[in-house]
Amino acid sequence: MILYFGAALAMLAAWYFLLEAPLGRQRVEISARTDQARQQIVEFRRIMAELPVYLETHRSLEQTRTDINESLYAKDEILELFDLITEQAQTYRLEVLEISPPVEELLLLNNLMPSPDKPPFLNLTIKLQGGYVDFGRYVAFIESAPFFRGVNLCQISSPPDDDDAPTSYLLGFRALLGQLEASS
Repeated sequence: MILYFGAALAMLAAWYFLLEAPLGRQRVEISARTDQARQQIVEFRRIMAELPVYLETHRSLEQTRTDINESLYAKDEILELFDLITEQAQTYRLEVLEISPPVEELLLLNNLMPSPDKPPFLNLTIKLQGGYVDFGRYVAFIESAPFFRGVNLCQISSPPDDDDAPTSYLLGFRALLGQLEASS
């Protein structure tokens, strides 16, 4: 009887170590994975619940960005004005060395909301090189352009010892933005 009892106990121990222990570890692993999957589902549901708020916030920010970009229309007009000034200078065989608007005016234009009642102005200074006659024709073009609102400065300088060197010009004027269409 002790022998049968010892054999039964040995079989129970063998069954436990060969079958039950590996299955127990698998159950623990499956339980851990199940808990992890539940946590992922809870996180997914939380994210999905916040998704409409996120999308609405995203749409709102995109609309705000679009509104701000539309209010910065002056930037595109400034670039168009620079292109027009450069193209016309090349037409009159002048070399544009620099176009410089005052930084404070650019910052002011950046913060200014466009208004049809108060169009924005910009003071520009252009450094050029070329001939006298070409410069005179170019100034005539600038003064007849619809964006022109007055000369701020005009400076002509040529090197004293070299007659073949190009003459340098500095032309400053006030431009009305939004008036390029009539000249293009």
